[in-house]
Amino acid sequence: MPNLNRSPFILTAFLIVLAGCSGHPVTPGTTDAPDAATSTTTDRDTPQSMLAPGLTDSGVTDAWALAQAHRDSLANTTYTERSQRTVHANGTLRRAVTTTLRQGQNEQYVYERHAYGTAAALPNLTVFRNASTLVQRTSYRNGTVAYSGPETASTPATEHYGNVYAVLSASPTTVEASFERNGTTRYRVTSTGPPTTSSAYAGVSNYTMTAHVGPDGLVHEYTISYAAIRDGQTVTVSTAVQFTARGETVVQPPEWGADALVNS
Repeated sequence: MPNLNRSPFILTAFLIVLAGCSGHPVTPGTTDAPDAATSTTTDRDTPQSMLAPGLTDSGVTDAWALAQAHRDSLANTTYTERSQRTVHANGTLRRAVTTTLRQGQNEQYVYERHAYGTAAALPNLTVFRNASTLVQRTSYRNGTVAYSGPETASTPATEHYGNVYAVLSASPTTVEASFERNGTTRYRVTSTGPPTTSSAYAGVSNYTMTAHVGPDGLVHEYTISYAAIRDGQTVTVSTAVQFTARGETVVQPPEWGADALVNS
């Protein structure tokens, strides 16, 4: 998967732009979560081994339960979420958006977004928040820099936690293998066919998805790739999201924080 360098990803992950002039992290789309009382479990003729909440040896049987377990594993702790979404056409990078969310204690975080490529239109930005401060630094392609204070700074959509529900429910899946990393077991979950439940992927082809899931439900990482038609041209879209440094992420105020409050 892509080598990502990257807090309420702080959302995936998740695939994730901020509202207004700066957006939430770019994702291929979202699927609304079902009502808490609604089950997405698929009936099975024979009992299956439960590997993680909502995950059996035959694949994801309850995407909502697995997404909730993922959220719970990140609640009340620190973590780092990195995401990257790229769009290529005829071998040329049209757009790439990378985000890094470092989620600290007590709602403190640093969120960074960088965009590049021949069709990159979004400015680069960094958002810092703690219990008393919300500031943003925006860097435009012409070299100018602007600062925003609490009244106008953007807030990343951290409640999505990497958009994992939409990813896990989009297509049928299977558990391809299990492996050990850092002393814990992870399950490699892969798609077994095209998306069937998400309008975000209507008309796409060559769809693939791979996710690494822990026994507690944490989706450590996932990648998605597919081909689509954009403006009459075939493009390849790839998304990668990682959750790392759980319980080990430290957030430091940026050096420009004081300038942002003065110049906003």
